[in-house]
Amino acid sequence: MRVVPRVLSLAAATLVCALGAPAQVLPAQSAPAQAPAPLRWPVRTLDHVDLWLHAFALLDSDSSAVPIYRRGYRDSLTVIKNRRNILTALDGNREVLQRGLARRGYLDAQFLAFGFNSWDGMRAVLERFLQLDGDPRRAGDRELSQLMAGLNGLFPSAADREWLRLFVAGVQDEYVRFFRAEHATQLRSRAATITAIDSLWQQVYRARFERFLNNTGQRQGDVLLTLSLGGEGRTGPGAAGRPMVAVSWPEQTADAVEVLYVLAHEITGSLVGPVVADNVTPAQQRSGEAARLVSLAQVRTGAMLLARVAPELLAGYQRYYLAQTGRAVKRDGSGEALTAAFDAAFTLPGVIAEALARQVDIVLAGI
Repeated sequence: MRVVPRVLSLAAATLVCALGAPAQVLPAQSAPAQAPAPLRWPVRTLDHVDLWLHAFALLDSDSSAVPIYRRGYRDSLTVIKNRRNILTALDGNREVLQRGLARRGYLDAQFLAFGFNSWDGMRAVLERFLQLDGDPRRAGDRELSQLMAGLNGLFPSAADREWLRLFVAGVQDEYVRFFRAEHATQLRSRAATITAIDSLWQQVYRARFERFLNNTGQRQGDVLLTLSLGGEGRTGPGAAGRPMVAVSWPEQTADAVEVLYVLAHEITGSLVGPVVADNVTPAQQRSGEAARLVSLAQVRTGAMLLARVAPELLAGYQRYYLAQTGRAVKRDGSGEALTAAFDAAFTLPGVIAEALARQVDIVLAGI
């Protein structure tokens, strides 16, 4: 759940908040005579965030144990676009963009969209960055200079900025020729699922999670439904400066609970990094083993949280994350067998597992 630097998000919000209308909180309701207090952790969709993550999903070769993107997402979209005879610039330049992504990374750039209110506003800032050749000194004002400096940290060289130029042009073409209409279609077809998710979260489970959220400094935030994401989710500061947790967006109302699984996985992320860092060696940090342990630990910590605040969701969470790894999961197996399979798939050193369990207990106790 790597997070984009906060300065990027706040500077972006300052510059472009007037360029895009704020997204609607879902489900839509008629305005009452007296406006109610803002929802805590509303369920939302933002088409520009969905677009940006969709573009990365079409390029990224995701080999992690828990995939960032929904399994089969790219293949399913390719089938749809082929059927409609649509080939966008993002498709046409896919190999070049994939090579750059594999060679240079850029995955932290996934979080950039969280800091903007619209694709038009985001594209305008990125194109301005490219026009300035990434030089903050040419920005002309403090806010833009801060944003240019942050973007320059992600795209420091001329080759990096050329990749970004090609990517932004491809995303724009993808948006105009395919994604804008497709997202609107999905928004209509999944309206009942959005309502089910919102009801399940706001009326049943938000209160169960509230103590943990409050005690980890996450009193306010947004649950953001995205078409492309899988079990890994993405978390970062939104344009309003509060946490934005992007989660998977199920197609069917029966699967609405999956949003709670990914949400539990994501909101426990702040506990995981420090615990793993305290219990690994410098050699493990250098080799990438620490990063692998963080991924495993986050899945396990989400399960620890559910075991304490919503134990009826634990078995479903375990099955969901086992399925994310590609394993076949028996729905009629015993709870002990399921837990054993889950622990084996997401094995942690005992010292890390015990430290994480203590941290979850401490947070819920309010200490």
